[in-house]
Amino acid sequence: MNFGSSNRARLARALGAVAAIFIASACATRQPTRPGAAAAPVPAAPNKGARLGTHAPYAITTGPDGNIWYTEYQGDGIGRVTPDGAVVRYKIDKDGFAERITSGSDGAVWFTDTPGNQVGRVALDTKIAYIKLPDNQSGPAGIVTGPDGNLWFTEHSGDRIGRLSTAGQLTEYNLPKGVGAGEIVVGSDNKMWFAEDKSNRIGSITLTGTVTEYDIPTPDARPGGMTRGSDGNVWFTELRVNKIAKIDPKGKVTEYDLPEAGVPFGIASGADGNLWVTVVKAHIIYRVTPQGGFTPFKTPDGTIASFITAGPDGNLWFTEPNGKVGRISTKGEISELVVSDPYANTESTKK
Repeated sequence: MNFGSSNRARLARALGAVAAIFIASACATRQPTRPGAAAAPVPAAPNKGARLGTHAPYAITTGPDGNIWYTEYQGDGIGRVTPDGAVVRYKIDKDGFAERITSGSDGAVWFTDTPGNQVGRVALDTKIAYIKLPDNQSGPAGIVTGPDGNLWFTEHSGDRIGRLSTAGQLTEYNLPKGVGAGEIVVGSDNKMWFAEDKSNRIGSITLTGTVTEYDIPTPDARPGGMTRGSDGNVWFTELRVNKIAKIDPKGKVTEYDLPEAGVPFGIASGADGNLWVTVVKAHIIYRVTPQGGFTPFKTPDGTIASFITAGPDGNLWFTEPNGKVGRISTKGEISELVVSDPYANTESTKK
């Protein structure tokens, strides 16, 4: 795809905005607050198959149906891609937008809606519903299904970790004020591990709400993407210092410099047992062994890989802010699918 200068500028701004939102994370140790039922799910009508206005494919995950699901940065939809490339998109709440996304234990796909201050659910029959959070300033961000079957999510603005059952029962755990909380994953120790952006730490929380924090050796590293590696460690990207790192269940952090600088962004554990890291400014996707060995794969011109996830077909799937979803095999073979025009206005996308 060939972009004009104005579109390239828009793309750069979109990517910068994606990075700005991705730089978010958390800390601390306090007792849970406000346990109880959240507001009842409110249904929203899906718009199956319609062309929807969007800025960019954003977060990505493998759904319980064996398809790839992605959110749209500041857009009005959630997309589903089959392994053979068929795309269906669903309209969501016009007053918010989906940020992070995960596969639920109930067979649905769940997502956070930061401006809407709610957690959304997409059933495989395409019904969409929302659970509003009690605090209007929560700002839900990262989300993952825990080993207990509940949804665990970070509250970037509210400085909390939330635990939400698939039936809507909510418990929140306080973090120190002003730290923000971003990506969250399940570790090999059955704790949830999350990034702490402002405190430059990685935190963990047990199923009963005990929080522990660990310092990152490099100052102002800005931990971003996270994944559990095949080695049992949690791996994460460091957006500001061109490094990736791993933390073992005891809290020991080991950092690795990128061979070529360029903002390490998304990270995922592949079916081959390696880590896969997107580096947006260098236009590279790295395959990284658990021992820290890097193999670079240059992406095509115009490709800007951001979030990445392991797919049901053994490949890695990634999103691009210029309206594409990509796939890379464990041998480094890359293919891309155009799913939207991030520069089209709402009216033109309805035609």
